[in-house]
Parts: sequence; C-alpha cells; structure tokens
Amino acid sequence: MNDSADNYHEKKSELNQEEEENLISDEFSSEQGKNPLDLLRSEYDDLNDKYLRLAADFENFRKRTIRDTEQRITQSIGQFARDMLEVADSMDRAIQAEGGAHEGLVQIQKLLAQVMKRQGIESFESVGEKFDPARHEAVAVIPSSQEEGTICDQVCKGYCLQEKILRPAQVIVSQGTAPVEQN
Repeated sequence: MNDSADNYHEKKSELNQEEEENLISDEFSSEQGKNPLDLLRSEYDDLNDKYLRLAADFENFRKRTIRDTEQRITQSIGQFARDMLEVADSMDRAIQAEGGAHEGLVQIQKLLAQVMKRQGIESFESVGEKFDPARHEAVAVIPSSQEEGTICDQVCKGYCLQEKILRPAQVIVSQGTAPVEQN
C-alpha cells in the first residue's frame, strides 16, 4: 500500500511539473515571441535597477539625516550661546565696575570663557582692525588720528561659533583726522 501511495504522489508530482512547464512556456510564448531567457534578464535588470535606486535613495536619506541632526545641534548650541552672552557681558561689566579687584569674579569669568570655548564659542577683539560690517556693528563714529574705518574702541565683544558670527562686536569707528577749524 505504501508503494502505491508513493507511485500516486510521483505521478501527481510529474503532472504538476508538466503543468507548470506548460504554464511557464505558455506565458513566455504569449509575450511577443521573446526568448524566455531574455525575458528573465529583462526582469532581472528592472529589479536590479530598482534595488540600486532604492539603495541610493537610502544612502541619501542617511546622509541628509546626519546633516540635519548636526545642523539642529549647532542651532541649539548657538541659541544657548546667545543666551549665555548676556551672562558673559554682565560678568565683564561687573569686573569693570570693581576695577578687576574682585578675584572671584575674574575666576568665574575665566571659567565661563573656558566652558564656552569647549563648545566652540569664542570672543574676538576688534580694536585696531578695519571695520567689517559682517563682524562689527558701528555704534558711533568719532574723529581720531587713526585711519578712516579703523576701529578705535569696542563697546561690546563680538562672539563667533565655529567661524560663524553669533553676535557682531559693537564698536566705535574712526572717521579719520578731524578737520582743523580756521578762524
């Protein structure tokens, strides 16, 4: 009985294979008389092209996500830095008011400068430089013996975050030598 069951399954398996071959050959022969191998290659090429495009899209998405994340981090640090600039300015004014005599304030100012520097935030000096509207904000223009457009004094420090200006320095600019009044 076991042999007859095995024979039955073998015959059924052979019939199924013949039906599948007929279906495949009918399917391939119905498509404009193309060679089945050419059709498979064409399908392979289409699928491979889709795969390559998907892989490229994913790689672009990954790079864009990394860039956006870095940009958000930089913006967050920049916003925090702008808020901290008020504290730094207050420390500078307090030290100037004390005449630098209060050692505790000076140490706190140094610590604040170190913390800001670790985050990529640095102040820049402007006295003696040429006025640059991207880095400086002129609050006054005065006659002086210095060349016109040279910064004479700095009212408020400027700060940058990794070479990007967070806040321009507020400066007093020379208008050149004062004209001599004749009587």
